[in-house]
Amino acid sequence: MNISVNKQSAIPYYHQVKEAVKILITGGDLNPGDMLPSEYRLSEQLGISRLVVHRAYRELVAEGLLIRRRAKGTFVAPLMKRSFTVTGPLFSMTEDLSLDALEPSNKILLQEVIEASEDIRNGLKLSEGVTVIHIHNLRMAMQLPFAIEDMYFSHDRFPAMVNLDLNNRSVYITLEKVYDAQPQEALDLISAGSASIQEARLLGINKGAPVMRVIRTSTDRFGLPVEYSKIVFHAGRYQLVAHMQRMG
Repeated sequence: MNISVNKQSAIPYYHQVKEAVKILITGGDLNPGDMLPSEYRLSEQLGISRLVVHRAYRELVAEGLLIRRRAKGTFVAPLMKRSFTVTGPLFSMTEDLSLDALEPSNKILLQEVIEASEDIRNGLKLSEGVTVIHIHNLRMAMQLPFAIEDMYFSHDRFPAMVNLDLNNRSVYITLEKVYDAQPQEALDLISAGSASIQEARLLGINKGAPVMRVIRTSTDRFGLPVEYSKIVFHAGRYQLVAHMQRMG
């Protein structure tokens, strides 16, 4: 399997392996039913710990891209319909909760400038080697935690976002006021998953409890990328409602 790990990068090895395998799958280099190298073999190839490869494979299994077969190995999952299109109005999480009188609040856990990983660069249409602003945010409704956000913004385009106080404030409204760049359109990729130790601690649930994962890319009124986000929702406190109608 033709992948590599950049040992000079600040991006964790497991995430580099995970994203490299994901690109091979989505790009068609790995097909449904193809067997992946064993954890030991790939770790030797890359010169990293087997536990790193184990974590990357485990997360890809949780996302439905890989499957494990006892005593046989790890394989690319069979093809299935993974997405459905749902259309509706775009609100920030703060606006959405306010509409339902759910007393939204949020706590910024981390604001930093980091090197953009490949998935973030693809989402924001950035070139290699650029930096982004990472905002790690805990969302609450009526003082109960219900979502963890990891939001990424171009550092070149939105430099002030790394220093602004965003506690208990709508990020979308802040973008509009400071940069006149409120997201106007977004694409959400939604999947089911299980909570990691850190996610469980922040959401007040048990490790391995069900969560809903959302990857969002949003653009402004000119079609320019604004935001790339990874959101983990407390499954017991958030529902996705899709209203669909047969055409014709």
